[in-house]
Order: sequence, then structure tokens, then C-alpha cells
Amino acid sequence: MKVIVMLGLVSVALAAKLGVFLDDDPTTTTEVPKPYNFGFEVRDDNTTNYQNRAEVSDAEGRVKGSYSYVLPDGFVYTVTYEDNKDGQGLKSVVRKEPSGIDVIIPVPKQKKPVEFRSAAQLN
Repeated sequence: MKVIVMLGLVSVALAAKLGVFLDDDPTTTTEVPKPYNFGFEVRDDNTTNYQNRAEVSDAEGRVKGSYSYVLPDGFVYTVTYEDNKDGQGLKSVVRKEPSGIDVIIPVPKQKKPVEFRSAAQLN
């Protein structure tokens, strides 16, 4: 128990010496959120890799967005989400719809078996 107390005191002393205070929370900020928007889309017919994402944020920190992807079952899944900063957290809705895409499922390449030889067989 004495060791734990001593380690705690040493940690506090080192943190104070370095100018770091234990009650500082680096995740809290008083800065105003900066609006942003971004998005991307992938359309690869050779691998049937289809996916996208878009998201926007405003000066109040509210976020809205969606992303979609096609899975091997041939359906496109779309997730829409938003956080209105009203204390209710992130709300999301998932939709599943037929994509009309014949998904290409890659066939694993056959590997050659490994041959083990003794040192005597190598000579």
C-alpha cells in the first residue's frame, strides 16, 4: 500500500514539474467546432467493390452523414446517421435494398504444398 501511495505522489510531482495537471482533460475544449464536409466513392467493376461515404458538420457541432456498401449477399446497405448535439447522442438508420449487382467473390489461389527436406537430402 505504501508503494502505491508513493508512486501516486511521485506521479503528481512529476506531472506538476512538467506543467501537466491531473484535472486537465485534453478531450474537452472551448473552441467552436469548425464546419466541414467530406465524401468519397469507390466503384470498381472488376472486384464489385462499391462503397461511398458523405458527412457534413456545422458550426454548432451537429453532424449528418451516410455510408453505403454492397456485400456478397448482393444487397446494398445504407446507414444514415446524425447527431444534433441535443443530448440524445448519435441516431442511425440502416436500410437494406437489392443492388442488382452480381457480386464477384474471389476464389482463393491454390498454394503449392511446402516440401521439407533434411540436410542430407540437400547435398
